Amino acid sequence: MRYKILACGIAAIALTASACSPRTHDETQNAPDNLTEPANLALSCQYPEHAPAPSAGLKAFNDYAWQMFVAANWPAKAEARGVPDCNRMIGDSTKVVWISYKTTDETFLPGAVDPGPWESPAKSELEFSEISKVSSDIKDEIMQPVGGWLIDQKNNPVYYQISINKISYDYIRQNDFYNLDTVTTATDIEFLDNSLEVKAAWRWLQADDDHSRYFTRPAIFEVYGTNGKPTGEFKEGVAGLVGLHIIVKAEGFPQWVWATFEQVDNVTVSGGIHTSFYNPNCTGQYCTPNISPEHSGQPFGDPNQLTRVTPLHPEAVAVNEAYQSALKGTPFQYYELVTSQYPLDPQDPGNPMGTPTPNIAANVTLESYIQPTSSCMACHFTARVPGGTLVKTDFSFILLHAQAPANPGDAQ
Repeated sequence: MRYKILACGIAAIALTASACSPRTHDETQNAPDNLTEPANLALSCQYPEHAPAPSAGLKAFNDYAWQMFVAANWPAKAEARGVPDCNRMIGDSTKVVWISYKTTDETFLPGAVDPGPWESPAKSELEFSEISKVSSDIKDEIMQPVGGWLIDQKNNPVYYQISINKISYDYIRQNDFYNLDTVTTATDIEFLDNSLEVKAAWRWLQADDDHSRYFTRPAIFEVYGTNGKPTGEFKEGVAGLVGLHIIVKAEGFPQWVWATFEQVDNVTVSGGIHTSFYNPNCTGQYCTPNISPEHSGQPFGDPNQLTRVTPLHPEAVAVNEAYQSALKGTPFQYYELVTSQYPLDPQDPGNPMGTPTPNIAANVTLESYIQPTSSCMACHFTARVPGGTLVKTDFSFILLHAQAPANPGDAQ
């Protein structure tokens, strides 16, 4: 598999009550609607049926975001992609629901080949390797949409991955939107309710990292040289999740609902734990935080110094504490919601962006260098079909991955 990231995507995730039965259909449909107060929360394998009302406020959407996170990270059934195994508990397995979703490289195959039915086997390892079509010397798997690459304090790049649920996948496949020719001539693109996308940022964990503080997956990493180009070498290792965007096209929210999470040690110095992207004792030329290496000229392979520009909202802090306590004993206790983002006016025809609330939403691992102005909804509002047309792609950049069909004379 090969992962390339071309847009600032996030993906929304959710949870409901703990007494849930296994599903026989797609995981986002008709779960019981149980948006609880954090103090009374119950971890659930299922996504909520509905998002809160737009007037419910940030607290309700932050709770909804955590419900999505739990449901997405619930162990998945071995025989059914994207379906939770409700007989297990969160933290029992690293083969979780969103990991069993289809990646962009499983959806958009070279030559615009039909990617086939949803239930094709998923690989047991993440594979971060060179992509077939690149627009720069640095591969898209390690490039942010704006600002360039991100190098951690162990001198390794962060690797990125996008996945989609069955509803999104079936919509793309049924409309041939994996084919670039079809996408560029499309006049109406509107994803179905409960379509969901996940964008992940991963660190290559080292032996001296505390792996118990991360959601991890076995991985095969492509090694990059100091010039930022692939060396042709691949190494097995452990990938630790450091950032997660989740977006869902909740019913009644044509602008989608957004949530973004981080691993707690990304930039926060606490209890002697080494941070992944901040060195409090940094010396030298490149210690000013949050400066894009594309602007500073910082060499590839040197750690990029990051800080959080917008502090967590007090309501995010409160809901984080509640869910972290409920998840104690699992790696997910070491994750935090940065913010949710939702349209305050989703049904106003004169306001197609819907008034993003809050107006700033930034993950330090995914929007490292544009934190002061980052808005997931505002960014994705600009999504268009490839080729410079004005046809919108419904707040999703996923169709930028569509592949050109093979020429009849191409070698097979």
